Amino acid sequence: MADRIALVTGATGFIGARLVPALLERGWAVRTCGRRPRPESLPAAAKYHTVDLAGDDDLAPLLTEVTHVFHLAGASSSQSSEDEMYRGNVVTTERLVDAASRSETLERLLYMSSTSVYGEEVQLPSPVLEEMEPHPSRAYGKAKWAAEQVLWEADEAGAPVIIMRPVSVYGPGNVKLLASAILDAAIERFAGNQVLPVPATAIEQRLVHIDDIVRATMHLAVHPWSVGGAYNVVFPSYPTSHDVAEVIAGELGMEVELSDDPECGLDVDARGKTHDEMLAAGMAPDILLTKERFRFMRKANPNNRLSIDALLSTGFQFDDADLETGIRATIAWYQEHRWIV
Repeated sequence: MADRIALVTGATGFIGARLVPALLERGWAVRTCGRRPRPESLPAAAKYHTVDLAGDDDLAPLLTEVTHVFHLAGASSSQSSEDEMYRGNVVTTERLVDAASRSETLERLLYMSSTSVYGEEVQLPSPVLEEMEPHPSRAYGKAKWAAEQVLWEADEAGAPVIIMRPVSVYGPGNVKLLASAILDAAIERFAGNQVLPVPATAIEQRLVHIDDIVRATMHLAVHPWSVGGAYNVVFPSYPTSHDVAEVIAGELGMEVELSDDPECGLDVDARGKTHDEMLAAGMAPDILLTKERFRFMRKANPNNRLSIDALLSTGFQFDDADLETGIRATIAWYQEHRWIV
């Protein structure tokens, strides 16, 4: 039997789908769960339990002999109602924590929260430290913060809790946020435009690559004194929307044009029509098409700058590759898999 046995919830999500094989490669025994039949994409070596984390199913069998819980499951803001977000984030966490409290083998309970807990309406001191009082302003951030409270109560009762707060995660396989912005640029190119219009107001971005998230997750899960801490996870470089647009446009053979019109570029109807043409040309429908063009890169946040001292103090180091290299590699992956054409 492996020395470390992991339970990964949300194993088919963007982060979970990369974490499970990474754990297996390092000799962990891995079990996962979900409400639906076993996903075909799940590695054969990972065990699978059909269970509803937010329902009435007994969760005790999931925790048998488990040493590490990686709780990644949760309803996202892009596709869920407020009630679904509460059930998928808070109720599942309550039930999982209750089951974990009776485990005799548990060494770590790691929860994947979000920097959305800090909110966007109340200005916090910059850079934002993990111990600052959050003021979540959106339903997703409120649900994540409520789930954190469940875990902090468990921490006070002696549970080995670790909380991670990543920013926008990008990389091969991602279907929203930066991926949607890349799709928007690909739509402009497919429509025959060689120039990519971008709003002239530069908005500072915060990103982290999926590989760094997976590495940070495994690092904190076994670090000797990570228990009881919350950790912001963001690449220590903050490009602007113009910087990101330049990388995307360059990779697609386009040039950026700054516009004083915040609604520059193809309108929603033209984008939808072009998107349909791209699908007819063989593009996979995986990346989410948002109603607002470049929505991800137009969201200013007064709490954008985050401290990562807590994470760095554990000895974690981000990958040497810079953001430009990561974004270019991601676009190349989308092209190879025909997520953009």
